[in-house]
Amino acid sequence: MEQNIEEIHQNLLKFGCCHVCTTRHLTKPSSVDVNKLIAASSLDHENPKRHKSNPCIACLGLFQNPQKDQIINEIISYLKLANYDSDTFNIAFNLPMCTILRGHSISLYVSKTRISFNPLAPTAFVCVKDAWKLMAEDAIVKATGKRFDVHSPLLITATFSYENDKQECDQLNTIIRLSNKNLQEILTQMDNKDFVSQYGDLPSIPSSTIIFKGVSSRHESVHIAGRYNKWSRTLSQTPWIVDQERRLESSVEEIISEPIKKHTLVDSFRFSSSGREDIDVRMLGKGRPFALELVNPKKTKFSFETFREIENDINKNSLVRVKHLQSVTKDDLKQLKSGEEFKIKFYRALCYAKGELPDLDKLNKYTSVDLVQNTPIRVLHRRANMARNRTIHSINGSAVKVDGNSDCSFFNVVLSTQAGTYIKEFVHGDLGRTTPSLRTILENDTIDILALDVLSIEIDWPMSVKY
Repeated sequence: MEQNIEEIHQNLLKFGCCHVCTTRHLTKPSSVDVNKLIAASSLDHENPKRHKSNPCIACLGLFQNPQKDQIINEIISYLKLANYDSDTFNIAFNLPMCTILRGHSISLYVSKTRISFNPLAPTAFVCVKDAWKLMAEDAIVKATGKRFDVHSPLLITATFSYENDKQECDQLNTIIRLSNKNLQEILTQMDNKDFVSQYGDLPSIPSSTIIFKGVSSRHESVHIAGRYNKWSRTLSQTPWIVDQERRLESSVEEIISEPIKKHTLVDSFRFSSSGREDIDVRMLGKGRPFALELVNPKKTKFSFETFREIENDINKNSLVRVKHLQSVTKDDLKQLKSGEEFKIKFYRALCYAKGELPDLDKLNKYTSVDLVQNTPIRVLHRRANMARNRTIHSINGSAVKVDGNSDCSFFNVVLSTQAGTYIKEFVHGDLGRTTPSLRTILENDTIDILALDVLSIEIDWPMSVKY
């Protein structure tokens, strides 16, 4: 130990530091010993040697009882009640900005008085947040059964305030209204003499104790994927709300998400899918791939049986069916959207024409059809008006017999297309905005579409689940 280290230690106590802050300001981060910090805390509790009975000039009372134990107990209670199933946790602190100034001021004093240190550079010391975590970790771990891990997906944030925080920061007019992060950077670049001239040699005795405002938490998002079928022709994929007025009672997104929310206890979610079908279009075949980002979920561990239970809950609704539900990573989601325009989708369109059946042989001779589609009139209100080149890879037409008398003929068109092709507009031409169209190919201006089904989306994602 340096010959004057004990003298500095005693001086810091006299100036108003608690034993913990005195110890951490004389300890390098690389050589911190949690047992020394705990022992120092015991000295504060048993025989305080601070300036009168004021809060510590460094931590504003954060390490002093009863404040310290109350905060630990609050965090323990919060973790138990929050019901997260994470095995680990990390802790963050939102501290008043003046704690950074106070720590910097004390480190300058220590640097000036330590014999073997450069008085022009602040001495490195264990910061408030790190010291508190080290001292509180064991109690929280024992009480909750969760491990402390700086890489944990579950972050617990303790927030504090100090009534004179702004006034202290205003003493340094060059750093007013800046964040803690910016403040740290500025202090490392600021001339120490300038700092002392504006802030003073040492922090003032606090007029009040730091205030603990509460605890909040955030778990990293979890992602769930699957495929859905939609059997209804009166159901939108996402909530249909116009001018803050709901137009349909429900949606595919809501039917799928509500049971998942119930099982995972999430704050909110984000729904995404490989394309979307219109309200009056059914999604058949293997279904459409979709994913849900679960925001701040409490439950994040899903067994095979849990996913099947969630599927069964969703499938109680007769309009939508979900299968292959599973956990995926954020990186896996890239496959959902990658190469969107190059995916192949299969459709079946039920069409009609007035009078006799058109010559479908004209249609069936095509091996592929290249289209130019201007943005359909029906979606111009929400999409840019532009021309899109699309390809129909295969096309086949067949007559459909219907019961009863009709002055129309009916036929099915089964086609595979590049993703993003507007099928309805390909049938009727959209007033010439799609060329060619079934009307121009079959040379019949009365052709139109009655119903459309998506038969398949050629994307092998997510992986199939073996039931």
